[in-house]
Amino acid sequence: MRCSFQKDCAAPTQENFRQQMRFPIVISLVLLLFFCGESVAADAANQLKFSTTECKLKEPIYGSTFDFSGLHSDLAHVVKSMNNGGDQFEFNICGNLSRTCNGESNVAACLKRQGKEYILGRQHELFYNNGNMYLKYKSGAKCDNGTADNPNYQLNIRLYCDYTLDAQPMHITPYANEACSFYISYRTPLACLSIPEGLQSNSCRVGDTKSNGTFDLMPLSDSNYRTSNRQGAFFVINVCKPVLYGENSMCPAGSSICLFDSKATNPKERFINFGNVQTHPVVEKGQLLLRHESPTPCAKNSSANYTSVIYFSCDKFIRNAHPEFAGLGADSCTYQFNFVTPLACNDLKPCTAFTSTNELLDLSSLSSKPARTLLKDGKNYTIAVCAHAGAPCQENGGACYEQNSTTISLGNSNSQLRFNQTGSLYLLYEDGAECSTATGMRRWSTKIEFVCANNATKDNGASTAGGSDSLKIIEDSNCQLLIQYQTPLACREPIRCKATTYVDHTNDGLGSSGDELIDLTPLISATDNYEARVELPASMEHLVPKTTKFFLNVCRPLVPKYQLGCAGGSAACMAKVTAAGAPEEERSMGFPLVSLTQRNRTFAELAYLKGDPCPSDNTTELSTHILFNCNMRAGRGQPVLRSIEDCAYRFEWETNVFCPPHECTFSADTCDLVHDELGRRFNFKSAPFTKDGKIEIDYNATKMSVNICGAHRKAMTDYSQALVNIFFTHESPNCGREGTMNVQIRLICSDQTESSSTISSDQQCNLLYVQRTPSICEFLSLGTTQQNFETNGSTSSSTSSSTSTTTSTTTQASPAGKPTKAATSTTTTTVGPDPAATPIGPTASVGTILGAILSVTFCVTCLGLLAFSPARRQRVRRLFRRSNSAVRYSRVQSNEEANLLLEPNGEFTESDDDMLL
Repeated sequence: MRCSFQKDCAAPTQENFRQQMRFPIVISLVLLLFFCGESVAADAANQLKFSTTECKLKEPIYGSTFDFSGLHSDLAHVVKSMNNGGDQFEFNICGNLSRTCNGESNVAACLKRQGKEYILGRQHELFYNNGNMYLKYKSGAKCDNGTADNPNYQLNIRLYCDYTLDAQPMHITPYANEACSFYISYRTPLACLSIPEGLQSNSCRVGDTKSNGTFDLMPLSDSNYRTSNRQGAFFVINVCKPVLYGENSMCPAGSSICLFDSKATNPKERFINFGNVQTHPVVEKGQLLLRHESPTPCAKNSSANYTSVIYFSCDKFIRNAHPEFAGLGADSCTYQFNFVTPLACNDLKPCTAFTSTNELLDLSSLSSKPARTLLKDGKNYTIAVCAHAGAPCQENGGACYEQNSTTISLGNSNSQLRFNQTGSLYLLYEDGAECSTATGMRRWSTKIEFVCANNATKDNGASTAGGSDSLKIIEDSNCQLLIQYQTPLACREPIRCKATTYVDHTNDGLGSSGDELIDLTPLISATDNYEARVELPASMEHLVPKTTKFFLNVCRPLVPKYQLGCAGGSAACMAKVTAAGAPEEERSMGFPLVSLTQRNRTFAELAYLKGDPCPSDNTTELSTHILFNCNMRAGRGQPVLRSIEDCAYRFEWETNVFCPPHECTFSADTCDLVHDELGRRFNFKSAPFTKDGKIEIDYNATKMSVNICGAHRKAMTDYSQALVNIFFTHESPNCGREGTMNVQIRLICSDQTESSSTISSDQQCNLLYVQRTPSICEFLSLGTTQQNFETNGSTSSSTSSSTSTTTSTTTQASPAGKPTKAATSTTTTTVGPDPAATPIGPTASVGTILGAILSVTFCVTCLGLLAFSPARRQRVRRLFRRSNSAVRYSRVQSNEEANLLLEPNGEFTESDDDMLL
């Protein structure tokens, strides 16, 4: 800019001086108000952070009391670590151990390691922080690796809400051998808000007249789910149970759906009940749904309360299923959600069932076995599984007994497998003969509980996977016969393939902090194994002969194929391969004994232990360690052998499976979907499944055209499900009062091209359109993927390696192992702004200088006030700390081992407050 000396560059007048002064002073006042306002907000948040030396605390939002005295043990709670040479932790809650530790009494926590004992704490303190409740054991013995701030051993117990009692409620967070601080998660109903009377139920199922089967949604109740309202807040959801109370999940008692607004300054206004727990799903016009009524008045219509409806749709292939917010109803008080899950499928093979993690349990082979006869208390029982028992039972009978030449029906047979609250599989025969009880007449029923029987279980009568089954009558009372059936067919994947990590979203305006899920179940393959590439440093190449190959699977044993001769149950195997390609001289590299653990938000580790003796050291067992790294460009990825140290083989596996969803840009003008970070775009007008960007839907016996192109489209990648979600509204005169329809389009990467749609008519129509297509695969860095799933529900998806930053060459590898070349894609480079656009002048006006002085003065004053409050200081620090977190739709597993205690770099810190808070 040029200026005229006479006008623009004239000396400042007194009025100009006042104007120059006014602006910086206003800025200073705004800064003062801002800092002080933040201080007030921090003070309001202080009530959500406190501690007590008692064994109970009063919840600050609703005034409920959490009393943990019921966790006190007359002996001790004992937990062993599989990773650290069998370290054994013994601790008590609300009291000390009944025995001494290292010769000392009055000890609350003790570590037994290699014959030695270490005191981990002599008393504990109970902490509360934004719903996170934990016990910190203090005054432990001095630790050789301690720091100046934390020189002693210390134990921390994280208390998780779980409405159902778990057989193994405690899990150890992995730790380094030299660690001084240890962390154990404890799942217990005592960490939950009470369920209001009338809302308690152990059932969440409904009959399906179309298939004569039953929809059972109870397996979804062990988790909280989060989904964005796409306006800066999150819905916290549980299905069939209330929201599990916890870190930033402090929903009102009895609520299954609540909105969490992290920007609300009043803690009591942060969580709004959008629907009480509902345990009675319904099928309306063929649509499975749960309708939740809320006691909260609707903000836009005070005469009505909020209502939330979850529509369940079938997908047998999906893993890591979670709900998505679909949109708002025409009355502005009804909220619609879509939940795609195999539990909504009504065409399953008889005597099969999907778990909540999409693992198929197939017991259909038991239906072809002849009925079994058991003897108890002088009665001959005849029982069949998923079939008619035959003589002497009645025509439709599944179970009966004979006594004194009389046959009594114990229930009609069916093939509908169910899950109880704890996730155990069972079969229920009902409508047997009449039976008299103390409370009146009822009918006999038979409940058959299926228990896993394999090499790892005891007293099962089955030494191998093909071993014999074992039936046992547990109870015959109150007009119900209870049978325990032990069979290998009821066995699930041996370890958890999910882990949670803590992510702080408080500084980036993207939503709540809390647990976010790392879920590698999409990588599990029940049809093939993965073959790893070998990329060792030159100093280690001699350790692996050229003819050696490595086969791995994820979180489960290897698939028995390719004539691999490793011990049954091995999850990793190395073999010398002959010229003909046949493996020989196989060695097991470990078994899946330890669940997935996380290092930080983008790294997770899987360890297979107790393999064959090491060739170079027979006293050491081979082990496998796989480090998974989130990389959006890597597709499903492929394991790569990077190093061998002390008979431990270390692999790296870059994958986008657990990368957080990315919000894409949607161009209304060109109808392009743009992935800004990867520099990729997808055009819907040229897509093979559209006609100039439009799709046709069957609706009310006519063809309805829905235009994907347009304004106000929200698009999110979901790498865990290999898809892109698109949300918008569509004008439809037959829908609701306003004639609009909420639309969610799921574009799934698949080598098949097929589509399906579901329209739910409520106060506002809801369209869920699913398009499987290979055309979206490259956009998701999946190349030509295979998303076909066998009847076991596992994927046989292809994988790819990492790529460069500019021109990325992706190598796809199927689980079978042999890589094939894929297309080359180019990413874009973002150029920074031209420095000339924002010139920095050599001088500043007097007003600016005085304004700066005043600003500094005000800031110093505010900081002086803040100095007296640690909470205020932390709040100010957070204002200037940048987070690289991204929005994520995440499934929050309450029953998974959670490590909220890791720093972002994945290293343990000896500062307990930093780790826990």
